[in-house]
Amino acid sequence: MRVYSDPLQHAALAALVVAPLAVRTDSRVLGTAVAAALMIDIDHVVAARSAWPRDMTALPARPRTHSVLVASGVGCALWAAAGPWHGWSAFAALGSHLLHDAGDRAAPTPVLWPWRPARQLGRRVQLTGTMALTMVSAVAGRHASRA
Repeated sequence: MRVYSDPLQHAALAALVVAPLAVRTDSRVLGTAVAAALMIDIDHVVAARSAWPRDMTALPARPRTHSVLVASGVGCALWAAAGPWHGWSAFAALGSHLLHDAGDRAAPTPVLWPWRPARQLGRRVQLTGTMALTMVSAVAGRHASRA
């Protein structure tokens, strides 16, 4: 059941961390966040060479695209293409996705690839990081509404 609910969890977390920004700027940033949080898992299909859940969950580690380096690159690309709020939304959504994956006891997550090997960070780090992303969204939203 967890495997099948995982996309919903990622979408909900992405919406949660971006909601404070969306309220004060463009509500379309929620769509950016949810899309980014869901699309990153395409890397599992590529790495497993299969779309079957049992094959994708049998990987020894999550793909290297589950890293802050990729999240930063996507965020910067969207910042340049669609503006700062969409760039932040993509980064925050991907960050919440990485934290969620690194918080469980499944395959190791290469959050700090290429600087550190894949590992799990635990639920405390997940919760703290998700709260920090949400707080930055709130501060950004307040700043945007003043501008």
